[in-house]
Amino acid sequence: MKPTKESFEQWNEELAEKHDLDKFYNHPNFAFRYIEQKRISKLIELAEIRNGDKVLEVGCGAGHILEQIKTGELYGIDISDIQIKRAGERLGSKVILTKAPGEKIPYEDKFFNKVLCSEVIEHVLDPREVLKEISRIMADDGILSLSIPNEDVINSTKRFLKKSGLIRLIDNKKDTEGWELASKDNLDEWHLHSFSLELVEKFASGIFRATKIAKIPNAVFPARFVIQYRKI
Repeated sequence: MKPTKESFEQWNEELAEKHDLDKFYNHPNFAFRYIEQKRISKLIELAEIRNGDKVLEVGCGAGHILEQIKTGELYGIDISDIQIKRAGERLGSKVILTKAPGEKIPYEDKFFNKVLCSEVIEHVLDPREVLKEISRIMADDGILSLSIPNEDVINSTKRFLKKSGLIRLIDNKKDTEGWELASKDNLDEWHLHSFSLELVEKFASGIFRATKIAKIPNAVFPARFVIQYRKI
């Protein structure tokens, strides 16, 4: 059942408890890990972080991306108490962490030079509201580096692997600690939107303009998109 505005935080917290992101990023399949690491590397690259930048990750989860950023003054927000706790244990004093939703970021206008938002907006009730709020707290010359899953490619690949039986070569256990590769038409029950480039451009229209788009891992198999946005 889809959450309502009133039930969203509790719904999200239950799923955060159910799905340990360490198991996601340390998936037993090499190809899966390769794609996710390439996504993170490109996300950080397109953020173009410089010394002295104030950098925010919206929906920081357990801190796996912030952990890999080597420069800048780092901040992270997440709506989940569980994820903030996990991120704090991972990052220590390296990052200023705050529990907050993407729709209400507790910082003043134009506070951040760079913002990262990775595989988040498919999980929120209203992606456009989150993008508007990111625009508010981002400097006029700032950069948003955002990634989304390419659901059509991911889901069609899963269906093919499952129907052909090739899934056994990729995931012979059939269940990788709750992150089965082809259990359903979406990666997991956490997604509220099925994203494509067309859909994210619709949500970003009038707020951001795309200046770079990377296909991850490549143009032949674009399982993820990483998009560099600048304010309009």
